[in-house]
Amino acid sequence: MENRKTRTNSKSRIIDAAFENFVAHGYEGASLSAIAEAVGIRKASIYTHFESKDVLFDVLFLNALEAESLFVIQCFDEHIDNVLPGEVYCQKLQARYLENIHLRFLIRMAYVPPQHFSAMISSGYIGYIQLLTEKLRLAFAQFNLSHEQLELYCDAYLGIVDSLCVELLYGEQLYDRRYKAMFMMYKNILDKHSI
Repeated sequence: MENRKTRTNSKSRIIDAAFENFVAHGYEGASLSAIAEAVGIRKASIYTHFESKDVLFDVLFLNALEAESLFVIQCFDEHIDNVLPGEVYCQKLQARYLENIHLRFLIRMAYVPPQHFSAMISSGYIGYIQLLTEKLRLAFAQFNLSHEQLELYCDAYLGIVDSLCVELLYGEQLYDRRYKAMFMMYKNILDKHSI
């Protein structure tokens, strides 16, 4: 029993170190040797838990998708007065990115995917965006929107999220400015449709 607990702890430490390594260096630059060194084990010990770098990457991607999907659900389930649909998610996005390796990994891999994983990443990220869109549609129920308007505002919101993610990935200098400008326009348009 104790050996199993140690093994689980080792696997968790490998995953944590791998997240850091893949975020810092991308898939191509990530090194199992560097991951093993960060954990304090031999490279061969990684193969006890993961048969290859690809399998480890799969696990990381699925963990990141799960964690960030839960984050979306939590943000949209928060009931705060006088906030726009999706505003809580965008308000928390920058802090989440800085504090949480899962989001940094997901954004980096979605925007700069390793070529041989691009189909898997695209499919997983599309599912993540679909969840975000579904939660947004439910949040828009308080507005008098036609189907066409609903689709247009969902697309506009996703454009805001996309722009903010790009800013997080490539440099945060304009993040606050973009966030404030886009949400001001978003609010002005939605105010016309308030109940």
